[in-house]
Parts: sequence; C-alpha cells; structure tokens
Amino acid sequence: MKANTPSLILYFSACLFTILFNLIGQEEYVFYAKSLVVPSIFIYYLTTNNYKIDLIKGGVFLFSFIGDVFILMSDNNSEVGSVLSFLTVYLLLTIHLVNGFKKLKFNRTDVLSILCVILVMLVLSVTILSLQFEKMKTDFSIIIIYSIILGTLICISVVNYITKSNYAFLNLVLMSTCFLLSDVFYVLNGFYLSLFTFSLIETITQVFSYYFMVNYFIENDKFLKK
Repeated sequence: MKANTPSLILYFSACLFTILFNLIGQEEYVFYAKSLVVPSIFIYYLTTNNYKIDLIKGGVFLFSFIGDVFILMSDNNSEVGSVLSFLTVYLLLTIHLVNGFKKLKFNRTDVLSILCVILVMLVLSVTILSLQFEKMKTDFSIIIIYSIILGTLICISVVNYITKSNYAFLNLVLMSTCFLLSDVFYVLNGFYLSLFTFSLIETITQVFSYYFMVNYFIENDKFLKK
C-alpha cells in the first residue's frame, strides 16, 4: 500500500458519509464527517508531494478548512466567516494561476472562446446578484468582490484548458465548476429558496471540489519539476 492511500481512503469515506448523513438528515454526524474532508485530502497531497508545500497552497487548505467549519456552525457570524474564508481561498488560487497565465499564447479561436466564457460568467453573476437575498448578513460589496474573484478564477481555469488541454487543467476546470455550483446552490438554499435538493448538490460539489483541486496541484507540480 502506498503512503498516500490511507488518507485518500479516509477522504472518500468522509465525503460519502457527509453525503449520506446529509441525505438522512443527521446534521450532527454531517459536522463530524465533513470536518475530516479537508484534513484528509491535505494529508494525501502532502504524502504524494513528498511533504513539500508552498505558502499559497498551505493557505488554500487552511482557509478551506476554516470555511467548512464556519458553514457547519449555526451562530450569527458563520455566514460572514465562511464568505471571507472562501474569498481568501479563491484569491490565493487566482494568485497561484496568474503567473502561469501570463505565459500563455492565444490564437483567434482561443480569443473567441475566452470572450464566450467571460460573457457567460457575466450573465450568470448578474443573474445571481440580482436576486433578493434578504436573509444574507454579509455586506453586498463583499459579495460583489467575491463574485469577481470567483469569476476570474473560473475564466483563467477555462482559458488554461482551452489553450493547453491536459489532465492538470481538466482537474482545474472541474474544481472551478464545483466551486461555482457549490456557491450558487449554497446561496440559493440558504438565502433564497430552501430545498433539500439544493443542499445536497451544494454538499456533493463542495466535498469533491477538493479532490479535483489536489489532482491539479499534483499534476502541475509534476509538470514544473520537468
């Protein structure tokens, strides 16, 4: 058995139990299961990458864990705490991607695809932000900044995959898509229309987004070492 196998098994077990407990309405057990998701995938990344990690990736894991804890809490500060935590995660990931993005070269087809992606993100962002979220306590200006950073992260991810279609960037796109779906359904379920289906989709996309994120980190690390 490889050194990283136990942590990967623990991660998928934590994800499946989180989804299962969510299905049967056992919120207390959801808390315990979900609190293992980020630590287990973090250990998996460390063992796979020979215990090497930079500050940006370390910050991504740290604030992902903090954000998850805030989501599972039910006090008055949990919403703001989770928004600020994941805002930090998306900002760190965007900073991580910008350096490689500067080196990309685009042809006319790539530019057209990029414009389409940006247009879709603008329409989606405006549509979501135009909804009335009366229960939301986070300042609307923070939500706008959050949307801009997440939109930028998604656009960079898609552009990377368009210009260079490889396994690393495929995981990057899947990660960004999961982030988007998780946030959209979290907002819809928590502040607009509470539905069990929305909660389930939010949970599934969030817990598995970390797997795609770590796969991207691992594959990108391999590429940089060449």
